[in-house]
Amino acid sequence: MPKTASLSDRLAQRLSAHRTAALQIEIARHPHVALAALVHGVVQTVLQPDACGDGLPFGVRLTVQDRLESMAPDWPESPAAVALRTLQEVAGEALPQDGAELFAVLLATSQDDLVRLLAVCVAATVDVVTPRATARQPGTELAQAVGLDMAAWWKPTAEGYFQHVPKAAILEAVSQYAPEQVTRLSKLKKAGIASEAERLVEGTGWMPAVFQTEHHMEPEGVPGVASDTDAPEVVADEALAHALAA
Repeated sequence: MPKTASLSDRLAQRLSAHRTAALQIEIARHPHVALAALVHGVVQTVLQPDACGDGLPFGVRLTVQDRLESMAPDWPESPAAVALRTLQEVAGEALPQDGAELFAVLLATSQDDLVRLLAVCVAATVDVVTPRATARQPGTELAQAVGLDMAAWWKPTAEGYFQHVPKAAILEAVSQYAPEQVTRLSKLKKAGIASEAERLVEGTGWMPAVFQTEHHMEPEGVPGVASDTDAPEVVADEALAHALAA
């Protein structure tokens, strides 16, 4: 390594600013390196929070969502939570803990696999918990984009739902999937109604209104946006394409 000249702090900062600018444009011209670096940061945040080694000098930071259990005590055993933990374990088990080794592995990883790994990590940052009941749920666009079907991940049970709504609301729900049972249930105490509501709802696909997602409509007439069913060649702006190829 060449000997470093004696520099004042001010000059060192000035030169490092120019090095930063040069590194920025080179990263912009090397998208695979940028993707690998981004995945490096999120892997260390989500999958390896206690790992050794320094992170890369990027300003992208993720905040892992870690408050679900305090909101829903049954969250850890839910199908969705179990499935995500399994994905995280599978994704992280073969990755080295050392930061430098991790980056080398990610650089050698295909773009498709990097995107899959990024998705697993980004998923852990999603937070659509609401402080109160609201007509419009946060994250509606995300839910539509992934085709979220809560019936695949959650079931209305007495403990998880029916015991926590008024008796009239339980009967209203039952009227939607077992209307012939409403009169009988109305004569029971709330605990009995909740238990019967859980039994009767099995297999019906009924979901509370808060979990119902509007049908996703594909954007129309948006320049530069292609649907998943199309496979058009993506043509970049001519000037940008020329700059990246230079």
